[in-house]
Amino acid sequence: MKIFNVLRKRITASAQPCQSAGSLPRHSLRMLLALSILLALLAACGDESSSSVSPEPGDDSSSSVIPASSGDLQSSSSQKSSGKDKSSSSIEVKSSSSVSGMNSCSSAVESSSSGELHICDDGDTLTKERSKTITHYICDNNNWVEEYTVRKDSLDSLAAIEKNKEHPNLDSLFAGYDGEYFEFEDPRDGHKYKYIEFHGYTDDVGSHATFYVMAENLNYGKMVPSGTTKFDDKVTEKLCYVDDEWFCDNHFGGLYSWAEAMNLPKVCDSVEVSSNEACKVYADSARNSEKMRTIVWQGICPDGWHIMNQREWTYTNGDLRSKILWEKNAGYNVTGMSIIPAGGYGGGFSDSHVRTGFWKPSELNAKNANILYMSSVLSSFKNSGDSDGKSMFESIRCVMDANNTLTED
Repeated sequence: MKIFNVLRKRITASAQPCQSAGSLPRHSLRMLLALSILLALLAACGDESSSSVSPEPGDDSSSSVIPASSGDLQSSSSQKSSGKDKSSSSIEVKSSSSVSGMNSCSSAVESSSSGELHICDDGDTLTKERSKTITHYICDNNNWVEEYTVRKDSLDSLAAIEKNKEHPNLDSLFAGYDGEYFEFEDPRDGHKYKYIEFHGYTDDVGSHATFYVMAENLNYGKMVPSGTTKFDDKVTEKLCYVDDEWFCDNHFGGLYSWAEAMNLPKVCDSVEVSSNEACKVYADSARNSEKMRTIVWQGICPDGWHIMNQREWTYTNGDLRSKILWEKNAGYNVTGMSIIPAGGYGGGFSDSHVRTGFWKPSELNAKNANILYMSSVLSSFKNSGDSDGKSMFESIRCVMDANNTLTED
């Protein structure tokens, strides 16, 4: 309106009361034309609108959009305000009708210029919070598509691990399993483990099969600090996450190099086992690829138990993840395996909430061995083809030798 008043005064001052439009000076005519255009724009758009026509995903009216991350959430919306990204350290709650800081006029202009209404721009991301979950979306072909969902009951534990200032709450680690948990006490150190009977049908066996497997990672041996370069072959040595033995003692278990896990001298991490006399005892037992697939090798498991082999892992296809700790694609633990993302070590601790790896008793070559790798990105695991450097530190699961139809045929 200030612009309107200025233009009106200038035109009035330039024109005589009896002058017609045709006799007005040229600059007055130009000003009058500008005023007309301005008034038309103001009538079309009005002042800035507080909402947009673009809907947001989901139909939960009580939910809220979180356009920025907070601590443990890694991905966030790329919503903008005045051309600048919003701060990633704050959480702003918007109603389900607000989008990207645009007013209704600018949204309408963008839509009309392209010939169609755009809900979002390809590549944009956002998160939507509900009562029990937080869902991450990505914009694809101008529409919001669900990418993955995080359950809130896992977030406190994730945040605690990330900060390394407190220990995560693992009270719900075994939740979701309707079967029976048994208990085994390792006579070597008195450590107690939950274990389950895994049973069912698999095409790999062709009939009903059962075996007993620990529902926790093995935790045996003496903790050594990360970065250790000299190892004692007479002692089982382990790493604990962030050099904190609490993690070893509370379900994360120890992290071991491949040779350590197999109870072999450290040199077996850097040579082919068949080429070195110190590793020959293992080489003789795993003399061909089929034997390596089904080998019963005790390693550092307690007496009467062995390191889970490839055939046993193949049989465990199903929901193996725990309900807690996973950043994405957490499981429901219906199988009772309660697998958590314990991370690993290879020059530094990493990925405690993203991945886990379990050594298998099978060597690939002089520097690498087979591993069962599970990540939060995939909802299932790969049981063949994955490998890791033998000198990396990973987890172990132990299977009972007795009452195992997979090793008896």
